[in-house]
This record gives sequence, C-alpha cells and structure tokens, in this order.
Amino acid sequence: MRHKPTLAVSALLGLGAALTGCSQQTLDSAKHDAQHNAAAVNQQAQQAERQARPQIDKLKLQSRVTTALAAANLPTTIHVRADADGVYLRGTVDSAGDKKRAGQIARDTLGPDKAVHNQIQVNGG
Repeated sequence: MRHKPTLAVSALLGLGAALTGCSQQTLDSAKHDAQHNAAAVNQQAQQAERQARPQIDKLKLQSRVTTALAAANLPTTIHVRADADGVYLRGTVDSAGDKKRAGQIARDTLGPDKAVHNQIQVNGG
C-alpha cells in the first residue's frame, strides 16, 4: 500500500522550497525519496507481520483453550501450551474425570484439525 503525500505535506514542501530557494528538481527528488522510504517501511511492516503470525496464532489457541478450561471450573493447575499443530495440556488434577474432561473441552474448543496432547497427571494416580 503506497501513501501519497497529502495536500498539507505538498504545501509545506512548496513553502519550504520557496523560502529556501529549492528547485522543482530538488522538490521532486525529495518527494520521490519520501515515497520510496514509505514503501520500504510498509514492506518491512508486512514482513514483520508475516513473521509474527505463527506466534500470534499459537497464543490465540492457547488463550481459547485456557479460557474454556477456566469457564468449566477446572483446576488452575492445568497449563496449556500451544504449537502449530494444537495444544499440550500439563499439570495435575485430583481425578481422572477432570483429566478426561479437560481433554474433551480442549478438543471441542479447537476442533478436529488440531491435536490435543493430554499430559495431565492425576494426583495419587
């Protein structure tokens, strides 16, 4: 996405040129440089977004599952870690039922295209 200088910027460049005696060629060069710099910054921003997207997606998965587990009143000792393929559930609970329920909630939250690795330990089990 290229940004064109606004009327205000053009007016300021023109005023600056008039006050300093800059030629039209100098103004055109400055305008070209500004447009080139804006395009380069835009390209770098898009690249940074592409690089950050996988981490953002993992954090979204982690947050969705953590929120669903909390809404189900499961113990806060369950920790969720996400990767590109799904989530890992770790921690401890007091019953096998809580472990199973946590795994099912995670599967229901993520859907069939993501894996749930239920590594929760049952106290005394």
